[in-house]
Amino acid sequence: MKFDDFLFSYLGEMGKYQKIQFVLVCLPCIFCAMHALSWTFSAVGVPHRCSLEGESKYSSYWSEAASSRINTTSSCVDEDWRPVDPSDPSARCFYQDCTYSDNQTCSEYVFDNSRVQQSAMGRWDICFFIAIALQILCGFLQSVVPFWWLYALVRAGTGFSHPGASVIAVVIGTELMGPKYRKLASIVTALCMAVGQCILGTVAMFITDYQWLHVVLTAPSLLFISYYWLIHESTRWLVSTRQFARADKILQKAARTNGVTLPDEWWNLLHGEEKTEKDKESNEKEKLSKPSMFDLLRTPVLRRRSLVVFYLWPVVSMVYYGLSMKSDILGGDLYVNFIIGGFIEMPALLLVFLLLDRLGRRPIIVGGYSLAGICLLSNLLISDTAPRWIAIVQLLVSRGAISATYTGIYAFTPELFPTTLRNTGMGVCSTIARVGAISASYICFWIADRYGKAWMIIPFGGMSLLAAILILIFLPETMGKPLPSTVEEIEGSHSEQRESELESLTETPTRE
Repeated sequence: MKFDDFLFSYLGEMGKYQKIQFVLVCLPCIFCAMHALSWTFSAVGVPHRCSLEGESKYSSYWSEAASSRINTTSSCVDEDWRPVDPSDPSARCFYQDCTYSDNQTCSEYVFDNSRVQQSAMGRWDICFFIAIALQILCGFLQSVVPFWWLYALVRAGTGFSHPGASVIAVVIGTELMGPKYRKLASIVTALCMAVGQCILGTVAMFITDYQWLHVVLTAPSLLFISYYWLIHESTRWLVSTRQFARADKILQKAARTNGVTLPDEWWNLLHGEEKTEKDKESNEKEKLSKPSMFDLLRTPVLRRRSLVVFYLWPVVSMVYYGLSMKSDILGGDLYVNFIIGGFIEMPALLLVFLLLDRLGRRPIIVGGYSLAGICLLSNLLISDTAPRWIAIVQLLVSRGAISATYTGIYAFTPELFPTTLRNTGMGVCSTIARVGAISASYICFWIADRYGKAWMIIPFGGMSLLAAILILIFLPETMGKPLPSTVEEIEGSHSEQRESELESLTETPTRE
């Protein structure tokens, strides 16, 4: 008997024990989203200008004394990069382009604190607990570190904790649930991330000091220290390493929670699962030749698939995090758009859950990329005098579409790789996706702020549409098809498909 058959025949596919454990591992995902997207508010741009001679660092940003010291006869631009009329007495130059009458080099700055307050700166169970502990530690440190370089280092530590909490939550949930419920693991985890975003936006609306914001976001996570005793080890891993006594202790507790009884020495039931000679030979080959990322590029069909998904992942990551961090890019209030954006993800995820196994992977992902790209690019046609609700609707549709795409691509990508390279392929995709997330920060907080929203909308929209086209041309539909086990299966199935297409084209039609 296989361990899966034993586990779900006695404990059920979704018993009380599985539900409790799954809820526990999903809760930290709420705080993962808060910490990941808190950059939206802690890194918000603050207007500032040069500090004038003899001026206190606590002076007002729009000080009358400062205005009188600025030579408005020279050409300059305002904070929105529009030319300033020198004859306008209320004109205010942007600090970078102002000419000061005393021609002093700017060595200190005065900040506008009217909106945002700032200070001097900015084994599965064990891995899961370490990730939570790291998130708590770095979350609190972000509120007290006095130097920018140290803040950035601590921020990186927070980033390292996210895969350990969110990805492992999906893995643990998948292990606990029966096949019928496994799709639920990724959907519920994504829903928790959306809830975290809504909570973050609400809290940030009232707590504008980034230091206190980090304290408030991190403090509830102290409750997760109890997970050291509440979250159990992976019984699959224990059984695979023949640690039956420890696995039995956990499964007996699960059986009592579910109100069932396990047979004595149940591990003897698994002994019939002997390895065949073919399995042993396959394992020997695996030991001799371990898969690497370069194997993804050795054969033509797999290389084509790999290169396409290596493009899809950073694009979806960049657009998702870009729209999350710069939710006011199309117009509207930053906080309100951010909160509504989190809410809009929930029906989008529900739609994916209902349609992914009905319509297929390609239609949902292509539709998501296309809809997001069209909504973004169409915003360039909207004038500044248009009603604000139009821009908000465009943002929400884009957010919902890209969220659905992100969830769909998680289900689609593993089905494109053979079993021998599936983990390697997913690992490379996940790593490359981080490039997109990093790029989103630079595009949102630097390029878009400096040169205008078009420099964010055009790349995001254009790359999304290109992603949809690449899927239609190069990637097959995988719904309802068996997962490929080897590279040969992928290459062979493609050759057979091409031969079948050629035969149908060269076949001479007959008239009746």
